[in-house]
Amino acid sequence: MMWNSFGFYADLYDTNPITGNDQGERLLVGRAAELRKVKTRISNRSSVTSIEGNNGVGKTSVVLVAAHQLDRETSQSGKDSLLCLPKLFQIASDEDATEFKRKVYASVATLFIDREKELLRRMDLQFALGPLRAWLENPVFRQGGASMASFGGNLGSQPNSASGFDLQGFFNIIDRLLDAAFSDKGAVICVLDNLEILNTSATARDKLEALRDDVFAAKGIRWVVCGARGIVRSVATSPRLQGRIIEPLEIEPLDDDCIADLISARVEEYRAGPQSIPPVGVRSFEYIYSILNSNLRDALKYAGDFSLWLEDEGNYVPNGDELHGLFEAWVADLSDRYESALNVPPRAWQLFDDFCGRGGSISPSAFEEFGFNSSQSMRGAVSRLENGDLVVSEIDETDNRRKTINVTAKGWLIHHRRAGYVDRGG
Repeated sequence: MMWNSFGFYADLYDTNPITGNDQGERLLVGRAAELRKVKTRISNRSSVTSIEGNNGVGKTSVVLVAAHQLDRETSQSGKDSLLCLPKLFQIASDEDATEFKRKVYASVATLFIDREKELLRRMDLQFALGPLRAWLENPVFRQGGASMASFGGNLGSQPNSASGFDLQGFFNIIDRLLDAAFSDKGAVICVLDNLEILNTSATARDKLEALRDDVFAAKGIRWVVCGARGIVRSVATSPRLQGRIIEPLEIEPLDDDCIADLISARVEEYRAGPQSIPPVGVRSFEYIYSILNSNLRDALKYAGDFSLWLEDEGNYVPNGDELHGLFEAWVADLSDRYESALNVPPRAWQLFDDFCGRGGSISPSAFEEFGFNSSQSMRGAVSRLENGDLVVSEIDETDNRRKTINVTAKGWLIHHRRAGYVDRGG
């Protein structure tokens, strides 16, 4: 295994969200204020907590660790307990509310089954979970059929059906379970993640409005909704959802001062011995994090890519200074190759440089600031940049607040080259 050869047990630069457990709590650094705010919202309001932030900023990690902490902190609270459900939910544009509810309720049932002994004692839960376990584990159910006769009702042969008494029987059982388990203060914490995959705020609003009076209102479930690019804020202010969703909490990029602690935490968690040297150490990670405009996920991605290159080429050396020199050279070569493959006219390059100089997120309505007569006249140059994957346009015709043009990770690397490989962090 590659990481073993470097002296580590696992991938130091995994881009997946940090999990809601003790290890995740150790790995999450620099987020004490955000954790406190998320926990306050979840534990004190029955409304849906909403989280906004750029893609890759670490929203989901904060929420999962906050849920884990609340689970531990309420372990002696009986029916007022708040339980962390580690599974993340997403809703697709072609998925109806009933199918989404089926996924959620099945996961809630699995949580109670997996933690049965603890929860029966913790909540003085007078509810037999054995038949529910047999039903969920039945291969007929996994293929689309099962019986609920053991619960006093006939679920029939199509529990995955979106209509009729069949699926409703399963929902009723989970509602009874949640009612028996929790007071009005207790709940399972569920996370609806990546709302932006629905693409438009109109679609997202329709989906969440369909959940408003059912899944979002279910006793014993406390919801957190996460999204990027302004979509959560747009949805939260719609007339039908405004009273159900709390004003979004914005998660900002991790402070540069916290990067050293972030890498040190991962190294300490996964190193096989005290002498193990990470492929991308603190100095190198601060370097790429700065280049990529403080996008943590992108920085982790390129740190992992460099680690693969070291392994492929046999270039790993257990020396931090030498590894940093190799990393700088690798980043420069990658940036050169990215730019040499492009055919971008001078006017588009000028616009790109201006975008980067303005922080990398621009509204097309600001066309005059970039020397254009209209947003349409600027569109041609933007299209050339989009074709080269230097920027991505996120345009929602139903919401002017979401018309933005954002520089991509590839774009930031090329900007680094065009700026003469100057470290943006100083």
